[in-house]
Amino acid sequence: MRLGGLAKVEFSLPRLSVTPRYDWRNRAQSRAEFRKSLVPQKNTKKAPALGGQRDSGVTPDTAYSAQLEIYKKRYLPLLAAEKAESDAVIKRRLQSWPLSKLISNGYCITGLKAFWLDKTNLGKPTGQFWFGPGHKLPTNQFNVGHQVYITRNGPLEPDASNLIFGPVIESSDTYIRVALENRVSLQGVWRLDLGSSDIADERMRNAIDCLAYNPIVQESLSTLEQDNVIQGTHLRDVLLRTFEDSPDQSETSPSETDALEPSSMPRPSVPGIFSEDMRLHSWCMRYRRINPIRIDGDPLLPGLNAIQIQAIALMLGERISLVQGPPGTGKTRTIIEAVRLLKAHFEVPHPILVCTYTNVAVDNLVEGMIAPNIATSSSGLKSYVPPALKPLRVSFSAGVKASLQPYTLDAKVEVHPMKSELEQMVVRLDDCLSRLATVRDKIEKARAEAAKSAGEKAKLGGKLCSSLLNEQSVKRSIYFGLLRQMTYDICMTSDVICTTCITSASFALKVMDFPAVFLDEASMSTEPASLIPIMKGSKQISLIGDHKQLPPVIVSDEAKKGGLGVSLFERLTNEGTVPSIMLDKQYRMHPSISSFPSSEFYNFELQDGTVDPSTGAVLPSLHPPNSRHLVVDPSTGNRPSVIFLDHAFPEQAKDRSRVNLREGHLVQQIVEDLLSSNPTLKGMDIGVIAPYVAQVALLRNLMLDLDFRGRLSELVGPDRAADVLDIEVKTVDGFEGREKEIIIFSTVRNNSKGHIGFLADRRRMNVGLTRAKRGLFILGNVQTLRAAKAFRENIDGAGVQANVVMKEGVLSWKRYIQWLEQNQLVLLQSHAGHKAKSIYV
Repeated sequence: MRLGGLAKVEFSLPRLSVTPRYDWRNRAQSRAEFRKSLVPQKNTKKAPALGGQRDSGVTPDTAYSAQLEIYKKRYLPLLAAEKAESDAVIKRRLQSWPLSKLISNGYCITGLKAFWLDKTNLGKPTGQFWFGPGHKLPTNQFNVGHQVYITRNGPLEPDASNLIFGPVIESSDTYIRVALENRVSLQGVWRLDLGSSDIADERMRNAIDCLAYNPIVQESLSTLEQDNVIQGTHLRDVLLRTFEDSPDQSETSPSETDALEPSSMPRPSVPGIFSEDMRLHSWCMRYRRINPIRIDGDPLLPGLNAIQIQAIALMLGERISLVQGPPGTGKTRTIIEAVRLLKAHFEVPHPILVCTYTNVAVDNLVEGMIAPNIATSSSGLKSYVPPALKPLRVSFSAGVKASLQPYTLDAKVEVHPMKSELEQMVVRLDDCLSRLATVRDKIEKARAEAAKSAGEKAKLGGKLCSSLLNEQSVKRSIYFGLLRQMTYDICMTSDVICTTCITSASFALKVMDFPAVFLDEASMSTEPASLIPIMKGSKQISLIGDHKQLPPVIVSDEAKKGGLGVSLFERLTNEGTVPSIMLDKQYRMHPSISSFPSSEFYNFELQDGTVDPSTGAVLPSLHPPNSRHLVVDPSTGNRPSVIFLDHAFPEQAKDRSRVNLREGHLVQQIVEDLLSSNPTLKGMDIGVIAPYVAQVALLRNLMLDLDFRGRLSELVGPDRAADVLDIEVKTVDGFEGREKEIIIFSTVRNNSKGHIGFLADRRRMNVGLTRAKRGLFILGNVQTLRAAKAFRENIDGAGVQANVVMKEGVLSWKRYIQWLEQNQLVLLQSHAGHKAKSIYV
């Protein structure tokens, strides 16, 4: 059994001496009959008051002051180092890159026109930057929330002393809208540069500060008429446990741990917030067993395997839990079904917050909630459609898929019964701002007059200006009050709120606290970032991730050495005191693709759910594609799903990266072969992965190469050749959480020193080898990988000592080459039929 029993280690739980904020005997408002409409209803209860004042209990206490001091000494300097390096990266880019490179990489747009929009953004003037009606902007990285520099000739030019900057609040393929502090003349031509943002850093620091707050004191000050928004968490005893004695005890090695083995570690079992509901508590206790005890009335859970159901029971039954989800094991489905069980079956009244590291993962969750899988019931006689969920997607609408727009907060606000009141207040606020601007202009004119009465005019104007400022303040307070109430209504009539960790601290979600929090992609988020949603009054949390895949992205070497790259998920896994479970059946890959990752990264514990249990045959949908590189075995009649194309093409240094041009040509050849040999295979079914940004840029250009597309068009026809535009080319990090029918992995490296750079990261190797469903083509040099050394490279190619993860990654690549050779899956390039001259001149 993977779940540990009661442990000897016990947490010192705080005594709850206040009335619970959410009575388990009540039902979720989102499930009430009169709330089944998608149109939110007006709530009779006021939105909770914002904390921050002494009388609301949001003041630091001394219960964990010693541990918190150690915690801050560890993490605050690391955040400062990371922020400083992020700013330095932007400055170096602006200083060293030519304008053409900044534009081609999407960091800069020039030649823009601008004008002020009539409507403001929460009282701030909004400027629109574009080329004009119907003219599209070039591909860029100016996403909503990013800070931008607005100048005439660049932020580093001498005339940039009056630098304008602000956040992007909306973007499309024809315009970018930026919220600014003050109105300036927007005549002329403008340049936009991507800048740094302090939002994430500020929110992480605030989350650390919230560890000092006692939620129990705040709850005791709430009234029947109105609650307070709770800040902090009831889980401080768990989160700060290892910071009790000295900083040394809190140090966590960045090296990876073995797969979760709960049976060998002490795991405390502490009931969560749902334990008072005996129906739910009984279900959790019964379904945590290997052979669960089923009774009449239990919800149907078709399509879930035994471990997934155990994981859900753990998530709902424990105060804090860890769920490790290796590639393709259905962790997103597990989260969705956990929420469905809480809201659609047991109808718990507690607000539920689900956060992820990326917006893509949030969208995947919301899509799964609104389009439940139709499954067969346990009897196998009829289809079962699980009850739909009502998720709320909180994000900037411009960054959400069009199909999910109806589920966004913005869309729900538009149809709220109080929308007309809000619009009227916006008109009044804008009118006030207009009158204020007019008065200020008159004051400036009065001061410029030489007449004796100018001073008196200025005094009268100043009084009027002060009066208008007071009026503006009152109207803005009313506006935000209306918006808060509407947001609270919408949240309460939703089953679950879905957003990213950083966005969870936005103004929109300061209307309520969340006692239950699920963190997806928890192993990709830094610990301070994971704290952001946890500090919203959490009493029960579950972290879902995989510390054997991508860690948090850290740009500062100092922060990385200090442990900022170790996620909260990994730290708690290393400590071994939190109940945990590993999803152990993958449904993505052909067994020959998953074989090595299972043995290398998961101690052979990752099983295949991609075979027919009755015959042992691989599912037809995962049969390998036709390819001249995948030679049929005459003894079995089977075609391999994995092949390593061994070549001797030299690598080259490019800027601070690496590139291999001829390997890129080989990628083109494989694409040509796949599209011509598999009529039903589409471009969107193919993914190309490379560990270096320079190689990614090269491969993207090669996919767009006119000569290549011309030859492909002659071979398969123009319509079929157009599919190449749908082929995704990204770094390993860009494919985290993604899957494709076919993956082409360009390793780039070929050198006599055995330096393999980023390839030596064992976790990135795991991601790269586990994205393909039925065909994996790996391109590289066997000798380089066989002789790989544990070194990181400087720009000049010299090696410096690598960390533990890279040392382990080197050994993993050597074992992989050995595995490939033993299974006769290495094909020399000269034997692969590569004919460069047939494609290139």
